[in-house]
Amino acid sequence: MDYPTLPTDITTINNQLREEFGIDTESTDPIWRISWSNDQFEHRLTDRTPEGLVMLSPQLSILPKYQHVRDRWILERLVIVPDFQAFELGGKKVSYECVWKFEGRRKEPVPPMFPACQFIINLIFAAQGHRPMPKYIDPESTEPIEEQKKRIDNLVEELFGDESNLLGMTVTGEAVAYTGPSKIESIKEEIK
Repeated sequence: MDYPTLPTDITTINNQLREEFGIDTESTDPIWRISWSNDQFEHRLTDRTPEGLVMLSPQLSILPKYQHVRDRWILERLVIVPDFQAFELGGKKVSYECVWKFEGRRKEPVPPMFPACQFIINLIFAAQGHRPMPKYIDPESTEPIEEQKKRIDNLVEELFGDESNLLGMTVTGEAVAYTGPSKIESIKEEIK
């Protein structure tokens, strides 16, 4: 089957997935990607020839990765291969695994879209107990004057603080702070 016509280029969706959900820092491969199931192959240890004959000893062969998913766009996630399965995959440490196949209720192929991928990924993160990473929004971009004033006030406070040093003098006993009659009454009640 040929690739179906898509409303959005797969490269565009994959770029959006890379930007939104990141890359593997060692290989720089994207953590999530869209691919055509028929195009995915992997080195796998097998004891059968392509014709189905049993071999005397298993050999590493290139086999279709998704024999159970044919003619579909799939959402894949880069995962760490457990040690007990690494030998079967020729020693690979990471592998893409199918998380979602794009098909409708009647098992017809459905074109992938970025919002659908985003929804599926966020569902997976929520099931794992993770929240999706929020994008940083600069507060000055939404309320520039108020946020800028707040930032300047904080800087002035950090740099100059209490110039009169009255706060420090109340700690050493050189100065007395007046708290007002209601506070004095509550202190007297605590002493009794």
